Amino acid sequence: MRFLTRGLFGLFLTALTVGLLLAAVYVFQNAKNERDARNRPGTDRERTFTANVLPIEMGTISPELTAFGEVVSGRTLELRTAASGALVEMSPNFREGGAVVVGELLFATDPASARADLALAQASQREAVAELSEARDALILSQDELKASERQFALRMQAADRQKSLRKRGVGTESALETAELSASSAETAALGKRQSVANAKARINSAQTGLTRSEINLAEAERKLNDLSVTASFDGVLANVSGVLGGLANANERLGELIDPNALEVAFRISSAQFANLASATGGLKAAQVSVRFTGLTAPISARVERSSAAVGEGLTGREIFARLTGDQVSSVRAGDFVTITITEPSLDNVAQIPATAATSTGEVLVVGDDNRLSAATVEILRKQGDNLIVRADNINGQRIVKQRVPQLGVGILIEPRGDDAPTTVEEPQNVTLAPEQQAAMMAYVKGGQMPDDVKERILKRIETGTVPKRMFDRISANMGS
Repeated sequence: MRFLTRGLFGLFLTALTVGLLLAAVYVFQNAKNERDARNRPGTDRERTFTANVLPIEMGTISPELTAFGEVVSGRTLELRTAASGALVEMSPNFREGGAVVVGELLFATDPASARADLALAQASQREAVAELSEARDALILSQDELKASERQFALRMQAADRQKSLRKRGVGTESALETAELSASSAETAALGKRQSVANAKARINSAQTGLTRSEINLAEAERKLNDLSVTASFDGVLANVSGVLGGLANANERLGELIDPNALEVAFRISSAQFANLASATGGLKAAQVSVRFTGLTAPISARVERSSAAVGEGLTGREIFARLTGDQVSSVRAGDFVTITITEPSLDNVAQIPATAATSTGEVLVVGDDNRLSAATVEILRKQGDNLIVRADNINGQRIVKQRVPQLGVGILIEPRGDDAPTTVEEPQNVTLAPEQQAAMMAYVKGGQMPDDVKERILKRIETGTVPKRMFDRISANMGS
C-alpha cells in the first residue's frame, strides 16, 4: 500500500514537472515570437496618393474681366406739359414703344388761354409802337417851336440894340428902350420854355422805347408759351412710360412719357479699383480696352466702346463705374434696363502662366512634383484672378509640374502618383496569388485566431475561401505569420 502511494505521488510529481516544462516552453516560444516580430524588418510600404498635375508653361495671355451691368440710355428726353389744360392733340404714335421721328408733333394742350395772352401782348406792343411814334412827332414839333422862339428872341434883341443906338444919338427915349429890352427878355423866357419842351419830348421818346421793349418781351414770352403747348420730338426715338390720353386733363409740368434714342444705348457696370488701375495704366488708357456684351438670346456678343468712368465713388459703393457705348447691328436687340454680362479684354501679359485657382493658396504657394514624384513647395506671383483660374508669374518653376488641387492629405514630402496629360494614365492591375490547400488552411487558421474586428475577419476569410487573394494581402498575412 505504501509502495502504491509513493508511486502515485511520483507519478504526480512527474506530471507536474512535465506540465511546468510545457508551460515554460510555451512562454519561451511566445517570447521568442514577440522578439522576432520586433526584430523583423517592417514590410509596410510608404503610402502614396493619386494627384492630378499639370506642367507650368510660360507664354502670353490676355486677361479677361467679367462683370455684370445694366443697359442705360445715353440720350433721353422727358416729355412734360408746359401748362395745365386738356390734351387737344396727340400723335397716333404717342403710346408705349411708339417710334417717332424728329419734328413730329407728340401732344398739345388747350391753347385758348395762351392765345388770349398772346393777343393782349400784341395789343400792348402796338400801343407801345404808337406811343413811340407820337413821342417822336412831339419832339419834332417841340424842336420847331424852339427854333421859332430862338428867332423871335434874336429879333427882339436886335430891336433892343437899335433902341440903345438911338438913345445914344439922342433920338430915342428911355421908355422905348425899356420896352424893347422887356420884349427881348420875354422872348428869351419863351425860348427857354421851348427847350424844356424839347427835353420832355426826348424823355417821352426814351420812355416809349422802354415800353416798346417791354411789350416786345411780353409778346415773345406769350408766343413761347403758346408754342410750348405743342411738344415735338427732338430726335428719332422710341416712347416709354407713356401716361397721357387724348382729352385728358394734365397739370403743369406733368410728365407724360420719355423719348429714348435706341441708337445711343450704353451699358453701365462696376469693376474693382485694382482692375480699374490695370486698365487705366495700360497703353491707350481705359478707352483702349476691348469690351464685348453678352445678352440672353443672342449667340454673338455685342461690341462696345468705353467712353467714360464715374467721377466719384457713390456712397456705400466700392470700385469704379464704367460706361461703354454699344455699337454694331445687334444694338436694336437690347433695351434700356436689360441686364447683361460684360467681358473686358486687358492688354496682353508676357511670360506668364495660367493655373487653376485650387492649385495655389492665397499667398501663391503651390506644390511642385519632383523627379521622384515627391512634393515640395514653391511660391508664384499672382497677377490676375480670372474665373476659376489664376494668371501667375512662375519663372522659378518654369517647365515643372504642380498639383492641380491642394487637398489636406497632400503636403511637402508626400509621395504621389501623378495623373495628368503628361503622366501615364494606365492603372496597374492588382496581382493575385493562387493559394495551395495547405496555405489556404494555414491562413484561415491564422485569421480565425487573430485579433481583428469581426466584419474584417469575415471579409478576409471569404476572400481566402475563394483560393485566390491579392498579392498585397498575401504578403501582409504571410509576414504576420512569420513564413
